[in-house]
Amino acid sequence: MEIGVIGLGGNGRAVVGQLLEKTARNLSVYDPDGRSVRRAVNVCATAAELCDRCDRIVVALDASADLTRLCNSIAPFVRPGQIFIDLTDTSPALAHAAANGMRRLGAAYIDCGVFGREGLDGPFILFAGGDSEAFAAALPLIRCFAPDCHYAGPPGRGRAMRVICRALAAQLMRGVGEAAALAASFGVGREAFISALAAFERVADPLAELGGGLPGFSAGELAEDAALASEMARRAGLELGGLFAAGERAEP
Repeated sequence: MEIGVIGLGGNGRAVVGQLLEKTARNLSVYDPDGRSVRRAVNVCATAAELCDRCDRIVVALDASADLTRLCNSIAPFVRPGQIFIDLTDTSPALAHAAANGMRRLGAAYIDCGVFGREGLDGPFILFAGGDSEAFAAALPLIRCFAPDCHYAGPPGRGRAMRVICRALAAQLMRGVGEAAALAASFGVGREAFISALAAFERVADPLAELGGGLPGFSAGELAEDAALASEMARRAGLELGGLFAAGERAEP
């Protein structure tokens, strides 16, 4: 099986390094911007050349527009049985469209959403969307560079899960920041606040509550306290948008 990597930015270079260490003997690469790697690989002059010679192709481009151009340029060279594993940061809608285009050509397309602060260079989780059989066939290869890989469902779901996780992370960061500001305004020390956050693992773990592992707080209790916290912030003169919104939603 011939393996190729298109795109030699941060994620693409990380994939090349992992594949050379773990599985690939005949690895081909192509970068639209002319970047290269100092490794023992076959450097292709065009994406079409790489597509013509490889069975499994990892795509790691810099932007959505690059993916659209790539799909248009390689369409005449795509053949049945090929699997494209795409790490490009695109929208779920574009991933779904790319999957449909590849399916019409007899190939499979797996969209991968990478959730981590440093892409593939740090701790991360990878969510994959696409045909389940194609995902199963590509999984041994994917795990060479993404051991913590999860199948999220049909095309577009991998990218959607990345967006959802990042949105949740943003809300959590905002919530913690606002809670810290409110605590400080009432003279609560840093160590006491950190201890309160640590207690969440035992008394308010959202994952455990979703799985039924812990008794949840009642909606009435949460609504009452959200409204009270919002009023406390107003009295302290703090502009805490997230907290105010939670309090307003809780009001009857």
